[in-house]
Amino acid sequence: MPCGYDLFPPNLTRKYRQMENHVESLMDIMRRNISLKYDMAVYRVHILLCIAAMLLTIFPATGCEKTEMKKMASASKEKALTKADDPAGKWTPAVWKEFVENGPTGNHLPDFSRAGYRMGEQSIPEIKSPVFDVTDDKFGAVPDDGKEDTAAIQAAVNAAAAVGGGVIYLPRGRYDVHPSPDSPYLQITSDRIVLRGQGAGEAGTVLFMGAPGKEGSIRRLGTVSAEKEARRYAAVAILGSEARHELATFTQDVVRGQTDIPVSDTQAFSQGQTVIVTCTDPLIDPKHPSPDKADISVRLTAPFRLTHVQADTFGPAVRELSWIAGIEKIIDSHTIRLTRPARFDQPRRYSPKIYSFSGACEIGIEHLRIESAWPGGYRHHKPCEGEDGKIIRTAREQDYLWGGIWISSAVDGWVRDVDFKNMTQGIILSCSSQWTMENLTFLGQEGHAGVTIGWSNDNLIRKVDCHARMVHPVTLEMTASGNVATDCKTHYEGRNKISGTDTAMDFHGIFPYENLFEKMKGFYVCPGGDLSVLPHAGVRNVFWNIEAPARIDGYGEYAGDSFVQTYDHASTSSKTPATMVEHFPQAFYIGITRKENRIVTLAGSTADRRTEWMTVEGLNRPGMALPSLYEAQRNNRH
Repeated sequence: MPCGYDLFPPNLTRKYRQMENHVESLMDIMRRNISLKYDMAVYRVHILLCIAAMLLTIFPATGCEKTEMKKMASASKEKALTKADDPAGKWTPAVWKEFVENGPTGNHLPDFSRAGYRMGEQSIPEIKSPVFDVTDDKFGAVPDDGKEDTAAIQAAVNAAAAVGGGVIYLPRGRYDVHPSPDSPYLQITSDRIVLRGQGAGEAGTVLFMGAPGKEGSIRRLGTVSAEKEARRYAAVAILGSEARHELATFTQDVVRGQTDIPVSDTQAFSQGQTVIVTCTDPLIDPKHPSPDKADISVRLTAPFRLTHVQADTFGPAVRELSWIAGIEKIIDSHTIRLTRPARFDQPRRYSPKIYSFSGACEIGIEHLRIESAWPGGYRHHKPCEGEDGKIIRTAREQDYLWGGIWISSAVDGWVRDVDFKNMTQGIILSCSSQWTMENLTFLGQEGHAGVTIGWSNDNLIRKVDCHARMVHPVTLEMTASGNVATDCKTHYEGRNKISGTDTAMDFHGIFPYENLFEKMKGFYVCPGGDLSVLPHAGVRNVFWNIEAPARIDGYGEYAGDSFVQTYDHASTSSKTPATMVEHFPQAFYIGITRKENRIVTLAGSTADRRTEWMTVEGLNRPGMALPSLYEAQRNNRH
């Protein structure tokens, strides 16, 4: 005899389960409102609860069914999925349960479980050999002698590359790189190169950049070759090949959450291969861009209404979107399985294609400090002027040319245990994937940006301490997706009105979508980007278990207690600060609190809600049972 849900036909089984979930959600609402007065909202909960209870009586539970349901409830409780509160006073977001049941489909939470080095499935390796000590006579670097060491370190890098990789070892001391405008830059272009120092502290290894990078064109990340981008002139530049060739095309529409992809042919693929996936917007007219002639841009910013002001958001630079993925399995002659689910629907009208990836891999920078001769006096997008009013340093130099690390067209790498001191740019990651950047510290003078990720996906930023004030401590821009920033902390508060520095989680336009910020202490959302690249963000970005600063200055007197800010509320539906959240369409705000037990709001409210613009749970409510969505999703996947 069938037992439990097997008593019902499949259609009634689904309804029974849905009703059970609805009742659980209603009970959760009652628990969270138990200390409030019974206003009309709570009366409505009473009514809905009674209706749900009556409907449940349509299906009387048999003894066998009760036993089965108890087992299911027990199993669910062990996974912290069905109960909104547990005996320890912790609470579990409803969106988590929905994700476990449905995956990253529809409008449910995105999947971030594959972010980081080797998709988080392998630890960063401890490479033992071969070792190339830059102080060996054949290379000739001498720490602390005040003479240039760029050529000696580059020679060690080249020697390692010639034998397939190795450790470039820099014993403790200061090494001078690019000490003058005409001196060379340190570059890594081959696989399996690890730049390793002997500690990031004052008594460790220091790469000292003596002059700014070369003046040149500053373009939106990912829109031009790295060879045409001046920001690559950093203390260390990692430059992978950008060559690619077509391998296959999609032969059927693909929906969000799908990993098995029907393709024209699988002969060119192999398991574990890294590839580039592209989609082309069929409506964008590169010569005459218009918000009415865009498809992908509209989909990835909906329901934000694009206008002619945001010309670059639907312009030629974003006609083709691309991201990096891997081949997990070749299922048959016309089907492959990708390593990560599709982040948005990809119909055939987007002409989805798969290309080869020829960039660099397995490159690491670890256990050292990168410092510069930057003298300070930073002003955001403004030159440094002397007392006589003459320009000492251009705005371009101040913003972009004192850079620590540039990374482009590279996968499966890492930057760990690295300090940045007196740098106006820390790390820039472009057209890259599966990097882990952890245990980073920013020190010294005020600057422009800490970690900037553009046109890159599924990278992990973890354990960053910001002591130096920056305008953009963490920035996502240019269609960046699947990136995770977790366990980061600012050691200052408030906006400096002269330099423009603040404690911002920055979304810099051209719709970065489906990214995760979690376990951030002292941060709030205060984005940048000019009007042409707005809205600041794309769809379904997630803010999870974040402690906002006590001081929220935003862009003006209207900042108030709002977790989300923008200077461009004029582009929102009300054209007022009340609708600033519209610059983050379909975002998730889960477990957001504020220092000193202060109140934080979203769109002028502290209530839980689901609208076309956002999902809010647990605002000003500490004690979330899942402090890390990233770790919870990883555990759930395994």
